[in-house]
Amino acid sequence: MSTDFSSIDKLMEFGLGISLAQQMVNTMNHAMNNSVVPGVNAGTTGQSFVNQTAVPPKSELQWYSVIDNLQVGPLSSSEVKTLVQRGKITEDTFVWRAGMTAWQLAKNIPEINKLIILG
Repeated sequence: MSTDFSSIDKLMEFGLGISLAQQMVNTMNHAMNNSVVPGVNAGTTGQSFVNQTAVPPKSELQWYSVIDNLQVGPLSSSEVKTLVQRGKITEDTFVWRAGMTAWQLAKNIPEINKLIILG
């Protein structure tokens, strides 16, 4: 396999590869932003707790969690609190947010562990 990028064919292949990668990233971002949050709207009113069209403020942390073997999120802090109160997020639930290097147990994250302790 040649690594010479001087030919127009190689440059076109490279450009098409970059374009395809950008489309894949956009598709994944769209899917993550439209994730369903099981358990959050499990109340008796039948109304969704999460307003799917609302965008949380940029300054608010957005959490992701593994609930019932599914990755859910983004979740606002108030949604995390509700899921803790409903027992969907426990100390042994994996959670993540931007800035963290890896998924961690909720009991190891002070903001969420505080919610668990306070119940």
